[in-house]
This record gives sequence, structure tokens and C-alpha cells, in this order.
Amino acid sequence: MDAPSGDPRLVEQSYKFMKLVNRIGGGIRVVREFFARELPNVPKGKLVRVLDLGSADCDIPIAVTRWAKERGYNVEFTCLDHDPTATELARQAVARCHCDTIRVEQADIFHYQPAADFDYAMGSMFFHHFTNEEIHRLIALLQGFVRKALLVNDLHRCRLNYLVCYILTIPLDRRIQHDGLLSILRGFKPGELAQILREHDPAAVVRRFWFCRVSGVARFDRKGGP
Repeated sequence: MDAPSGDPRLVEQSYKFMKLVNRIGGGIRVVREFFARELPNVPKGKLVRVLDLGSADCDIPIAVTRWAKERGYNVEFTCLDHDPTATELARQAVARCHCDTIRVEQADIFHYQPAADFDYAMGSMFFHHFTNEEIHRLIALLQGFVRKALLVNDLHRCRLNYLVCYILTIPLDRRIQHDGLLSILRGFKPGELAQILREHDPAAVVRRFWFCRVSGVARFDRKGGP
């Protein structure tokens, strides 16, 4: 969730907790199901380039890369994070799993200028860090170099998720618990996320996922769309 800054030990512990949340709370499943719908429409062997925003230690790109390779899809991730500790941990994780189709870059997305366009962009537990105004600005920027669609994979704001997060973080450092609960409070109701995305794609689709996730897809490739 919101990884504490300044203490590498706490950052690493926080990312371990995030990996648990992604695994048991549906974060990986949201992304796999999205690409399970998208990739069959891509010509066999064609490279699909994905920009992952706020990647932390790349647990979701690593899991999805393995899944895609097993099915013969050619997917390349560029994992972006502004935090140097996060990018170093991500590079270590990518090296351990020998995922040569995952690149890790340290950059601020609001100043990021890629060398080539991407097919998709995605952000997992990323968009809740920003105000609505910043999210609109970010989506407008992404439309400049993302061809097909944006996947928002975030936390559903509700009492059940808050309670579960509180219980799971009891053994952890109190700062991690605080940031985890804050992330839940900053999460989205489905209607809120839909309202944001539909300003950029009137047909954007927002779904609830068991048990703690809400996801939204805004397409940039609709004919006659914005």
C-alpha cells in the first residue's frame, strides 16, 4: 500500500504485505483477467508493450509475465516508480526470476517521456495516491503515448476491507498499518471511479472484484472517442 519512505527495511516489509494483498485480495487476478480478454485479439507473436505505473517490487508484472509466457503471448512490461528504493527492489526481484521482458525505470510519471508508444497502461493500488484533478491530468498524459487502454486496479473503499486490513497488519510495524488503512480510505467506490474514467471514455467499464478490489478500463482506441 503506501510504502513508508526513508527506511529500506520498512519499505521491503510493506512490499511483502502488498504482495500478500495482491495474491489473496485479487490484485493479480484483475490484471490476468484483463489480459485474458485483450491478448487473444493480438496477432500471434506480436509484441505487446505495457506500462505499469507505481510498480513497487513488480510482483504483478512478474506474475502476469509468467502467465503470458505459458500461453505463448509476447508481452513486455516497463515498470515505472519514482522511488529509488522501490526501483532497486524491483530490479532485484526481476533479476531473481530471470524475466528479461521486464524493464524497471525510475521516473515521475508526470514528466515521463517514453522512447516509444505503449499498447496498454495499468496502475495497481496507484491511482488512489492522487486527487481527482491529478488523475484527470495523468490520464490525459497517458493518452499521448498509450494506444489501446488503461487498466485501473485499485482498492475498494468499504468497512470490510478496512477491518481485514487492520487485522492483517496487527503483527506489522504500526507505520505500515497506518499507511495500509489510509490506502483503504483513499480507495474508490465503483461509481466514483466510473465517473472519473467516463470523462475520458464515456463507455468505460468499472467492476467490483472479490473481495477488496475495484477495477476500471478506459479505452483510448474507440473510433470516434475522445
